[in-house]
Amino acid sequence: MTAIAITDAVRIFGADCLGAGELATAFSSDPLASLAADERAMALSVPFDRDVLMRAADEGMMLVLRVPRDSAGTVLTVAALAERFPGRDSSAGNAEAPWFAREAFAVDETCRLGWALVDKQPPRATTNLSYLEQEEELVRRSDRLGFALRRRTAVEIVYDTLVYAAARGERLLESRWDWSSTMTTDGGAVTAGQFDDRGLRLLAYSKGVRFDTLGVCATLQRET
Repeated sequence: MTAIAITDAVRIFGADCLGAGELATAFSSDPLASLAADERAMALSVPFDRDVLMRAADEGMMLVLRVPRDSAGTVLTVAALAERFPGRDSSAGNAEAPWFAREAFAVDETCRLGWALVDKQPPRATTNLSYLEQEEELVRRSDRLGFALRRRTAVEIVYDTLVYAAARGERLLESRWDWSSTMTTDGGAVTAGQFDDRGLRLLAYSKGVRFDTLGVCATLQRET
């Protein structure tokens, strides 16, 4: 694996490359400030081979730097991101406690530091399928592309989607839902979507559910 410079990644992805500068816009502060010196250095280059980036860009994916905490050291959990990027009466940030406030994933889990390739929208091939059928489609697509894709966790979906909106002024998942790998205490799989001015919504479904706006935004993360 050969890392490439941020400038080269921008040439490939254009506005769909979210690095330290875009994160600074989204968070209104330096996202690398709370990182150790070696972490900051590694976050300033992209640990993917050029051909992998080119294939991902051709698939309509974006490239995102994920950080686990903000410049003040606040851990960027789902709950923390909901407070930082509230919508108008959204399930991820309204005045009343959202359903997931009592779920461990929302207050304990955060993104790992690293660069990630991510689908901007769920491919049609992943919609109207059960959870297991979506897993099979992920394997087929991974084989086709030559690199191993997986589902995002709930916090990765929230982070990627809200940061992209704050940095680029564009809402992803406006009319679709991304089914995560995160499970609730009662066995549902968390999904996020229907992102409008009220905010990004989070729901959970049993794995047998299927409908035509519920798919998978696959990701591949390399840790810095």
